[in-house]
Amino acid sequence: MRMRVAAHPELFDPDAESPTLRATRCASCGRVAFPPIAIGCDVCGALEEQLTPIAVEAAGVIHASATVHRHFGEPPTPFTIVEVRLDDGPIARGMGDPGSDGFSVGQRVAATWQVERVDDDGNDVVEPVFAAIEEVRS
Repeated sequence: MRMRVAAHPELFDPDAESPTLRATRCASCGRVAFPPIAIGCDVCGALEEQLTPIAVEAAGVIHASATVHRHFGEPPTPFTIVEVRLDDGPIARGMGDPGSDGFSVGQRVAATWQVERVDDDGNDVVEPVFAAIEEVRS
């Protein structure tokens, strides 16, 4: 049976229907961190025991984007890197959907699964990519 496996299992859950990011929430101040932190809260100084692992939906609003036109290696150019202010608060950096017509600050996006390759066991190795779901906010 072909399975979906995460290219970076420490960052996201490949078993979720739509991409879900692994994050932490501070019980003391409520700060949500992505990628997850494990050494204590960098905002209020709470100890590691105050950090709870949580799942964060990979959806939000474009904070910044950059299209790479010259790059050696994978992925092939051009490709777009986006910074997304997630609905749960933190900013996540990821790939923009290669089929997109471009990204604008304020544009609403959500991640979908993209198969990066097939591993030696025949499983799909996936990563989330962000795609537009709404027009730019005014």
